[in-house]
This record gives sequence, C-alpha cells and structure tokens, in this order.
Amino acid sequence: MAEKHQDPAKQLGEFLRLRREQLSPERAGLIKGPRRRTPGLRREEVAQLSYVSTTWYTWLEQGRGIAVSPRSLSHIASALQLSQAERDYLFSLAELADPLNPVALSCEPDVKAIVMMITTPCYIMNGAWQVVAWNPQAAVLFDGWLLDGQTPNMLEFIFLNPLARQLVSDWPERAQRIVAELRAESIHLEKTAPLRTTIDHLLLQSAEFAQWWQKHHVIHREGGQRSFQHPQQGLLHYQQTTWQLAPDLTTKLVTLIPLSEAKT
Repeated sequence: MAEKHQDPAKQLGEFLRLRREQLSPERAGLIKGPRRRTPGLRREEVAQLSYVSTTWYTWLEQGRGIAVSPRSLSHIASALQLSQAERDYLFSLAELADPLNPVALSCEPDVKAIVMMITTPCYIMNGAWQVVAWNPQAAVLFDGWLLDGQTPNMLEFIFLNPLARQLVSDWPERAQRIVAELRAESIHLEKTAPLRTTIDHLLLQSAEFAQWWQKHHVIHREGGQRSFQHPQQGLLHYQQTTWQLAPDLTTKLVTLIPLSEAKT
C-alpha cells in the first residue's frame, strides 16, 4: 500500500513528539519525580527548556501549522538533544535553515569542475553572496569583474560597482528584487559574520540599498529572463536558473542560458 501523504506540519509535530518521548528527564537534566505517566519529557518541560510557551509548543507538536522562527526551532532541537542528522531533518520539515550551520565560503573542487564544463555563463555563489567559482563565459559576460585569485561579492557588485548599472539593463528593478530576496534569506543568515558585515557596509555606502532594505519587502528567489547591455556584444538576453547545492543549501549554482538556446 502506498504511503499516505502527510502534511509537513503534522510530520514535524509527530517527529517532535517521538523525540520528546525518547528523551528521559535525567538526560535532560531534570528531576524525574515520583508520579510520571508520560514517557520521556512532558510538553511543558520541553517548552521550558526551549524558552517558549507551553501553549505555543503544544500547538507546534499538534501540527497546527503555526509560524516558527529558526531561532525557536533551534532552541527546541537543542532541548531535545537532537543529533545533527535529526536537526537537519527537523529544519527540512520546517523548510528553514539551521542558524547554527555556518555559511560555506567555498565549494568542493569537483563542483567547480562541473562549472567549467558548462558552456554558457555559470557561477557558484555561497550564502554570503560571494562568487566562489565561475567559468570563462561568466567572466566575459561580467566584463572584467570576475578575476582569478579573488572572491568577489555579488551584492557589492550590484550596489557599489558602477559597471553593474551599465551592464544590468533593468538595474533599478533587479536591484530592488535582490534586496527583497536577501531580506527573505537573511532571517537565518544575517547574524553570520560574512553576510552581516556586507549588509552593514551596504547600509552605509549605498543609499538605494539602505532605502529598500528598510521597506522589509521579501520575495523568494526565482529564475527568469535576465538582460545585460554588454559593452562589446550589445543587448543580451538569458534564462537564469538557480540550483541549491547539497548539503549546504545556502550555496547556489547559477546558469545563464541564451534565450535562443533555451527555446530550442
């Protein structure tokens, strides 16, 4: 019999309940007490250890689909003493990134080799928006910005490099969208040192970034058409596609396929 699809909120709640029942009060640093009918910890004990209300935790465990922040979920994972695999599974169910996971600043050599095999502009960007690998086609497209021996930052390029306003044909719209995408992602990333430093720098150096950042607009990252006004090749149109690279889902591989090729 095929397994019946279960709502992710229900799966998350059931997973928390099972882990709670498997954790003894002694392992959690609590006194068991003489009259305990519940196996493992009580809900109110998990809530206390996680710095959340008992009612809120109960609703979460019941799978009511309530909003949960990465920080609160991290406290719960720590209170339940989850293994790394269990933490990863929990945050996957919640569709959130674990705030305790560091931002990757590089990528594996075999992934870089894949980038070099792609024949259209392609690059890899980590959670701090640093471009850590790119192919020659991307270097040509970005007209001298991507240089060997450096780790350029896409956010700084868009807002601080004059080339971006010339190269990106719809710069105001694209720049505002990038800020909104960054806002959506930075809920769990902006306290990491590399990205936090970049955001603080842009708030001081770019009036447009500061203005749009304060609006708190958020959107998910999407692909679609990207247009560039290249100084040598003229107006270029691409279809952009972005993949998240496991196991660090903050690292993304971005490809730009010429629209003439994308339609064939």
